[in-house]
Amino acid sequence: MNSKKLAVFDWNGTLLADTAIGWRATLHCLDFYGVPPISLKKQREIFDFPIVHFYERAGCDMDKVASTKEESNAIFQKHYDTLSLKARTRRGTRKLLDWLVKRDTTCIILSNYIENKLTSHLERLGLRNYFAYISANTCNGTSVFDQMNKYERLSDFMGKGGYNPANTVIFGDSTEEPDIAQRLGITSFGITGGCISDERLRATNPDHVITALPQAIDILKYKWKI
Repeated sequence: MNSKKLAVFDWNGTLLADTAIGWRATLHCLDFYGVPPISLKKQREIFDFPIVHFYERAGCDMDKVASTKEESNAIFQKHYDTLSLKARTRRGTRKLLDWLVKRDTTCIILSNYIENKLTSHLERLGLRNYFAYISANTCNGTSVFDQMNKYERLSDFMGKGGYNPANTVIFGDSTEEPDIAQRLGITSFGITGGCISDERLRATNPDHVITALPQAIDILKYKWKI
């Protein structure tokens, strides 16, 4: 059995503490669609991928959403970029990454965010050297409106790299990561306090639910017999 270990991380809301920032930027998009503002609590209750589902649940005119996604995306990116200039990492991010890297674990990022902007944040925060690979969007971000391809990207990476599902874990704050984990036979960690409510996160049945990233260390010590 291949003993190489792989740790896969979502970015927004998982490594970067930007959930409230994303919500504030989204309020500008709802205003563009003529929809009243919603609370962060409400957003966590209805947020979903692809984003088009979220806008439908928020009460947006779906014909307008379909015809103006470029404009809406530009509004979101403009406000998010400004608000996220000083965004910090989630509590304990470096502690977990240090522990993983010291144990020869390959760490990668699997994200729907825009690659060059993600890389800029990594460099700003001094995190770039932790990650062997970054898989993110190379377009302007509009693809997250109506499609997802994180499963395909990770499946391809694991296949080409020869990573065994038994030694692969994925971290995320949304419904995506547990779904990807179940489809690939890997272990999922759902982290609370991100883009969806704790109740919705637990309902997706991640293998482990954590409130801070370092909580994964003891679980991985047992799993990987370290």
